[in-house]
Amino acid sequence: MTELPTYLRKSPYLFYAAALLLGSWRFLNEWIVIESTYGAVTGFGDESFNMAHSGGRSAAIYWGVSDFVYLCASAAMLQVLIAIFDKMKGSAS
Repeated sequence: MTELPTYLRKSPYLFYAAALLLGSWRFLNEWIVIESTYGAVTGFGDESFNMAHSGGRSAAIYWGVSDFVYLCASAAMLQVLIAIFDKMKGSAS
């Protein structure tokens, strides 16, 4: 292979866009489920209920950030591999 296709060179940017989109989507999805589940109950003064609500919110933040970081790391790895390919190709010629 002498040259990488253009779509492969642009794929890290698609991963960055997907990271932003999917990370936000996962966070909002989890957050809405937690708020609709625990927000429907009013006047509930039990401490364990409040801890479960807080734990659900924490999980929503965790999963949103986790998906974002995973996809950003994948994009960065692609960029590094493309740079290595370019450097190896340049030194071989």
